[in-house]
Amino acid sequence: MNPPRAPLTFAEIAQRLDGAGITWAVFAGAAAVVYGASRPITDVDILVPAAEGERVADLFPGAEVHRGEDGAILGLELPGFDILAGLTSMDLDAPMAARLTHHEIAGVTVPVIPPEDNILLKALWGRGPEVGKHDWEDVEAMLARLPTLDWKYLRWRVGVCVPREQEQRLLERLEGLGEKTNRV
Repeated sequence: MNPPRAPLTFAEIAQRLDGAGITWAVFAGAAAVVYGASRPITDVDILVPAAEGERVADLFPGAEVHRGEDGAILGLELPGFDILAGLTSMDLDAPMAARLTHHEIAGVTVPVIPPEDNILLKALWGRGPEVGKHDWEDVEAMLARLPTLDWKYLRWRVGVCVPREQEQRLLERLEGLGEKTNRV
């Protein structure tokens, strides 16, 4: 009988994704901390393009795989890490990939989604402490602490990802928070 394998480190996960030539980026809470939130990182969420789901699953045979009704891979769970193959609201597409930044997280320099995309995702989710999340708190922290924000790109992304009937209300809330922090 083989002894249980130790969980993968962040460096090992990064090496596998990079070695396979897969575009990927950290997003959600860990990205919010990179961009100004001051709470501890409890796990790391990684986004890959939806089309790369099968390839990513092949890289992590020990992961718990989640599939959609059509059989497509939606994500993988590893201890301390969630790897999502696209999101309902947006994918890691060419415009996002062109704007990735690189930051050190847990001693590893990794790609992180643009702050504008992370702000939008957190605003769309809008979850609060009642479910153990900090989405609007993270949005406010990022808006308050980022030295610059590309509002033109953010407005474009909102137009691409948000249903038309929600678009104006969401932009008004984000711009109001931006004005409060002098970031519009």
